[in-house]
Amino acid sequence: MLYQCFQTLKLYGKEPDSLESALATFQLVLSDFPFSKIKDAFAFYLKHNNEFPSPSDIAQIICRGNRPPLDKSVYVSISRKEAELRTPEEWGYMREYEEFSIRGDG
Repeated sequence: MLYQCFQTLKLYGKEPDSLESALATFQLVLSDFPFSKIKDAFAFYLKHNNEFPSPSDIAQIICRGNRPPLDKSVYVSISRKEAELRTPEEWGYMREYEEFSIRGDG
């Protein structure tokens, strides 16, 4: 999967030689997850992005049940809204982002 991503997605300065180190990093970060969850997370990522993923992108998708990784810009955007105008989903996103920021585990 990484090889296919490396060949088809935007890389911004990555050279072919860096694929080996990327593979090692992905293996280190994702080794605790079953392959089926990794595969599903890659499929989810590829449906929504056209840039090469980071290992944390894939890990967060797995940890969040095939939902996009938490994004600071989304959190900031929601936090700028008046509290009474936020939806229950937005409040949930803010709580999840804050918990992630404290735990750091996705």
